[in-house]
Amino acid sequence: MAAQTTAKTSAIRADFDRVYAQTSYRGALRKTFHSLCQPGFQAVAGYRFTRWLMKNHIPVIGAIVQRLVEVWTGISIPPETVIGPGLLIHHFGGIVINGNAKLGSFCTLHHGVTIGNRTSGGPSPVIGDRVLIGVGAAVLGGITVGDDAEIGANAVILKPVPEGGIAVGIPARVVRIKSNRSEASS
Repeated sequence: MAAQTTAKTSAIRADFDRVYAQTSYRGALRKTFHSLCQPGFQAVAGYRFTRWLMKNHIPVIGAIVQRLVEVWTGISIPPETVIGPGLLIHHFGGIVINGNAKLGSFCTLHHGVTIGNRTSGGPSPVIGDRVLIGVGAAVLGGITVGDDAEIGANAVILKPVPEGGIAVGIPARVVRIKSNRSEASS
């Protein structure tokens, strides 16, 4: 049980650290307060809490908390979703993630993103580590998006995106593959 708590704490810490690093405020107290007030961080923290409640067989409270977080932030992340540490969500609202989706570590989502299935009950995407998904993008179906990929604004991803791939368009196509690791972190 202690190992699960440590992993959960480090995931929340990684989520907070990403938000904290993005804020332009000066001073630790102002940066901390501003970071805690970000709807994206509140949604991710709510997800982590409802996931903990689900794993500990407290589903009724988890369902209530999940709905409150959705109304408060405009972001829907069911506790069944598997998300690695360090998720950063920019801005308020419009984000919907299917409960069967999987997101890797240190992913970044902009507003209006949908990660889900193409048909009711169909397979959901698996998103790699350090993936950036732009404003209004949709990643749909049982596809894989590789590590360090970037999805352009309003792209509709219906086919797999390779590691380091940059995908744009409707339906999206891979226009380039990043050639090295330093390019992936820029």
